[in-house]
Amino acid sequence: MPYTPECIAKIRQKEAEMPESLRRDPNVDYYHGWFFVTLSTRDEVPVLSWCEGDVNKGYGEPGAPRCVYTDIGKGVLKAWTRNGEVYPNVVVDMAEAMPEHFHGLIHLQQGNNKHLGTIIKGFMIGSSHAYWDTLGIPWRDMGYIKGVRTPQYEDRDHTRSYRGPALFVHGYNDVEPITEDQVEIKRAYIRDQAKKRIIQGDRHECFRKYRHRHSNTWTVERCMRAFAIDRVFRYNVEKCKAAQENVKTRLITDTGGIALDHIGNKSLLYSQKKLPLVCHSADVARFEEQKAAVLEAARNGWIIVSAFVSQKERDIKQQLMEEGLSFIEITDNGYSDRYKGFGRAFYALAENRLCQITPWSYLYQKDVPVVEGQKKSTAISREMCLVMNELARVISGREDDWWKTWKEGACDGKFSK
Repeated sequence: MPYTPECIAKIRQKEAEMPESLRRDPNVDYYHGWFFVTLSTRDEVPVLSWCEGDVNKGYGEPGAPRCVYTDIGKGVLKAWTRNGEVYPNVVVDMAEAMPEHFHGLIHLQQGNNKHLGTIIKGFMIGSSHAYWDTLGIPWRDMGYIKGVRTPQYEDRDHTRSYRGPALFVHGYNDVEPITEDQVEIKRAYIRDQAKKRIIQGDRHECFRKYRHRHSNTWTVERCMRAFAIDRVFRYNVEKCKAAQENVKTRLITDTGGIALDHIGNKSLLYSQKKLPLVCHSADVARFEEQKAAVLEAARNGWIIVSAFVSQKERDIKQQLMEEGLSFIEITDNGYSDRYKGFGRAFYALAENRLCQITPWSYLYQKDVPVVEGQKKSTAISREMCLVMNELARVISGREDDWWKTWKEGACDGKFSK
């Protein structure tokens, strides 16, 4: 039966009102593959579990961080396990019921004929029923007359019902891991959830977000300087204007002009000893010299500021992480309300070794993790890279070629600005 124009209009309105993170990707095969699913309780009420344990103990050790499930949480996990029993060719993997949200890893194998949405709908219904059981609602007997269900109770138990409240909000977030290695990253993510929650609770100030911060040195004019000095844009006025307009749509702006958001140790921003890191292709032959200068400076108290976009910059970032050195990272996206750092960045934030700062408004992206602590995000435009590199120079108050005049042992800062 075809949809009426009224039904189509209602469907489109519903899709438009749904957050981007809960929408399906039309290019994904939702019948086969691995999926990492996240659902949130209504109003983010922490009814599924609580976290306890010693963060200094490893996963699986006695007393290690873990989630202690409520009766509702136990019912949710049971409903998740049942997916593998009800649907052929569906394998449920690791899952975790955090206090106010649920993570589950599921594999839809060849031969499966159920859409992921159908499977998740059944899971949400089972979870709501478990929720009603704890509330003492006799939902099994409601709405029936002589064993026949009455029309007014033909509702949707997973989103709205006359018999009781739904446990989860409508919609779910999914990430599709592609390879077995990426699946293992998600398993590690689930294992670390309780530990991260305890750390986040104990050191909540380390994850505080500072929004719409203004600086006299970070202006539209200074931001646009990134294009004026670039070898590609400075000789092409039209291309330069187009690039400037593109980045302006993503910049954080308010009545005070352009602004910045940051998270982590804000005292790093006020340090008098900051140095920018930008690896230019023209200096590739001197990379080892640049790397040595950057690491020596960092080991002697200088704060490195970088967007860490290129592979060589990321190599230096990895070394900074491994040595426990402090640095400022300019990120390519804004911060959602739940953002607390990815991978090792989370622990660097918790240890006050990192400040992340961004000039960009938040844009939801369906990312696929590729290695620990990194994300394979949608391609960062060259224009964005230029702006982030310019911000590194603004924050540090130096040009990025400082390392060319750096001498071994010059940790008193006596080199060209």
